[in-house]
Amino acid sequence: MLDVPPQPALTAPAGAQPGLESTVVVALLPRAATSAGDHLLLRDLVARLTGVGPSAVTLAQRCPNCGQTGHGPLSVELAASDPADAPALPGRIHVSLSRAARFLAVAVTGAGPVGIDVESVAALASSPVASALCSPVEAVALSTLAPAALDTALASLWTSKEAVLKAAGVGLRVDPRDLTIEPVTGAADPRLAHWPRAPFQLDGVHLLSVPAPEGTVVTVAVVCAQRPAVVTSATN
Repeated sequence: MLDVPPQPALTAPAGAQPGLESTVVVALLPRAATSAGDHLLLRDLVARLTGVGPSAVTLAQRCPNCGQTGHGPLSVELAASDPADAPALPGRIHVSLSRAARFLAVAVTGAGPVGIDVESVAALASSPVASALCSPVEAVALSTLAPAALDTALASLWTSKEAVLKAAGVGLRVDPRDLTIEPVTGAADPRLAHWPRAPFQLDGVHLLSVPAPEGTVVTVAVVCAQRPAVVTSATN
């Protein structure tokens, strides 16, 4: 179990909500002082959404590339304090988190593998990311945009690709230029249009934009049969 200092508690959304099998719950929070503190915030949200105590939630990381713990995709295990309660535990829970500047973005769902990414529009605009990010199709589309629109489009494109690669469990071990997201202009919901070595059917990954503070972009990707609804959560 993670040994971390207390952090502000998370509250599940008020009122009756659809089950986690058809929703992805997202929280955008101030970052904790440490990575372990960020993990505790995510752990508390999982506990509240699944109805178990925080001590029953274990977060783990194992790199699929090197096999070492402490980095790589996050996984969740739930344990009942009383063995008689085990049958009532929810099914598999999928989680993801992302950090940018002072923000932490976390996602929790039972629908399927999930990835989330938050980025600062200004930070990406000041970095030479386009050459390492864009497929040829995307580069052509971006070349038609005015500078102000270009910055937001790049942030949306980056977060979409990061979210997809996290949901696939591969992260940036895959060249982002291998993926093509359409459209790049924000005129419609983004979709994964091309990825030759995708580990899932392209129409099986759903890209979801999340309301975010001005100057930031948050995108979630969920691999599942039906497009899930996005539910936002808040802190106390």
